[in-house]
Amino acid sequence: MIGRTGAAAAVVGGAVLGLVAVVIGRLSGFDVPWVVAVPAGLAAGVLTAVALRVPHLDPARLEPLVEDRTASAVPLADLSALHFAVRGAGGDPDRFEQRIRPRMCAVVVDRLWQRHGLDWRTDAGREGARAVLGPLTWSLLTGPPHTVRLTPQSLASWLDEVETL
Repeated sequence: MIGRTGAAAAVVGGAVLGLVAVVIGRLSGFDVPWVVAVPAGLAAGVLTAVALRVPHLDPARLEPLVEDRTASAVPLADLSALHFAVRGAGGDPDRFEQRIRPRMCAVVVDRLWQRHGLDWRTDAGREGARAVLGPLTWSLLTGPPHTVRLTPQSLASWLDEVETL
């Protein structure tokens, strides 16, 4: 990025470039009209000045985008609807794994962040979450698909544990 004097120099340099083009053209036998060459040189100078004044960003120096965790109230508000969905999915393991379990995990992760300040995405956050979560919720978050045992009692226990989290 250049200052105002550099930008002015670029514009003047463009005008000089237009005049030099007229002189070189006439010396070599071409009839280059100065009415065309000088404004074209000015335009080239202005474009150069604008290009030099635009700030350049180095992608390596950009800060990573931080996820806005304040707008995550949707999963918390979804807890009452989750009660109904969990009770309905008690007999269907595929529906539980594909629809209910991801929603329950999102609620647990958001509760960990909002109530305990633990970020599940980091190793330190996972260690802190291990101390806060009960065994049922820990298995919900870390267990492989279709390995979590589905019973109405375990689903009710998970919901109670999530509510008290």
